[in-house]
Amino acid sequence: MKTGMVALEKKWFETEHLKTDLKNRSIRGGFSTIVGQMFSFLLSIGSTVIMARLLLPGDYGLVAMVTAVTGFVAIFNDLGLSAAVIQRPEINQQQVSAVFWINIAISFVIAVVIAILAPLLVHFYAEPRLLSITLVFAASIFISGLSIQHSALMKRQMRFKALSFIQIGSAAGSLLIGLYMAWAGFGYWAIIATTVLNATFSSIALWIVCDWRPAFIFKADKVDSFLKFGAGMTGFDLVNYFSRNMDNVLIGKFVGSAALGFYSKAYQLLMLPITQLRNPLNAVALPVLSSLSNDPEKYRSFFKRYLFTLAFFCMPLVMYSAIFSEELILVVLGKQWAPAAIIFQLLAIASFIQPVASTQGLVLITTGKSRRYFLIGLVNSIIVVAGFYIGVQWGVEGVAISYAVVMYVGFIPFLYFSLKDSPMTVSLFLQEIAFPVLFSLVSGLAMFFFRKNCVHLSPILLCSLGLIIGGGCYLILWFSNQNSKNRIKQIVEMVSSIRNKKKA
Repeated sequence: MKTGMVALEKKWFETEHLKTDLKNRSIRGGFSTIVGQMFSFLLSIGSTVIMARLLLPGDYGLVAMVTAVTGFVAIFNDLGLSAAVIQRPEINQQQVSAVFWINIAISFVIAVVIAILAPLLVHFYAEPRLLSITLVFAASIFISGLSIQHSALMKRQMRFKALSFIQIGSAAGSLLIGLYMAWAGFGYWAIIATTVLNATFSSIALWIVCDWRPAFIFKADKVDSFLKFGAGMTGFDLVNYFSRNMDNVLIGKFVGSAALGFYSKAYQLLMLPITQLRNPLNAVALPVLSSLSNDPEKYRSFFKRYLFTLAFFCMPLVMYSAIFSEELILVVLGKQWAPAAIIFQLLAIASFIQPVASTQGLVLITTGKSRRYFLIGLVNSIIVVAGFYIGVQWGVEGVAISYAVVMYVGFIPFLYFSLKDSPMTVSLFLQEIAFPVLFSLVSGLAMFFFRKNCVHLSPILLCSLGLIIGGGCYLILWFSNQNSKNRIKQIVEMVSSIRNKKKA
């Protein structure tokens, strides 16, 4: 029995064996995660196309009113402890078990707090339907807290293929049920069911796949260091969530649920393809960079490749979305969502640099600077919320414009303070994204002139041809000079490595 326990601890806690083939493991892990994200993306797009035609903007607005608040409270569900488990070079059964029970206790308290907040939300928005919605979300938060450490251990061991299967299966099951409910006339409950069941299915699957089980230990040596690290993470998540969702709160309060429905759906649609690219890269980069924190040269080399890959794919995608915003909204969501097109376009302007800007936090997390992570997040949140409050005076469009202004004004200053005393520098950071920025802008001009002269085409044809023209122009630019040719070799080498691993 004792031998089996030792083997189990070695299976989930030791990571030294991962370093022997770190590059290939990270590539395979990234490939598995990206494939999983691609399937999830297709499922999400398919369900969005259908549900947007079965539900009303007000249905999405009602759910956004609740999630803007419940999500804020749910930040405390983790307290940054999962990142601490992934980031620490050494952990043991006592520590992880203690952390698990801390998460369970916190999840229960948060569920109770959200349930208590339900009547307050009803009063704040003057919307009685929010009571039952909030209570359901409260229960789901406790359920999701049961598997936080199981997910963290799997990420720590780079079990990204298994995590991808769990993600796809949970998403598929919850979306099918949600689509049926939307078709059957359940209205906003279809959206709620999709969200809640996804978390439930995922928790069950994680317990099945990850056979680690917590011991009944509530105190352990050095857990306080986990809590200190997690405090900085939670502090950042808290203020960041507050700033990122205050736009929803202000729009819901001063403009209305329908306007919030247009805004939240535009933002969700824009971020959907971005998160499918960014999340898998982040999932792989966190454990890899954490393991390289004591080797500045290797750390810098891996981060540069990661940053370049993110910029290479995300920037042209956002540019395409901005140019063909009206057509994309009509094709994906339908005519009833046409007012969301201008919001979608304005948000795309801010999102052009948002994916690469968010990597600053990854540097701070993997180098253990959680306190600076929190302080930078606090200052940024104050500025963002102030911008939202000013922008809402001009309606939904004003909020989107204020977000773009704040994002660009604060980019360089926050970049400087985030990278200070780290293996990366501002100049190296900017060098990595220089070509993707330039080539995305040039291909954007080509798409803009194409669209201007071909507006008579159907929306779906315009989107398809625009993607071909924009993508073709973007790739041609990469082969236009020797410097950019050398840079794109990184992408070619990564694809070749994935192909070789698949054949093997």
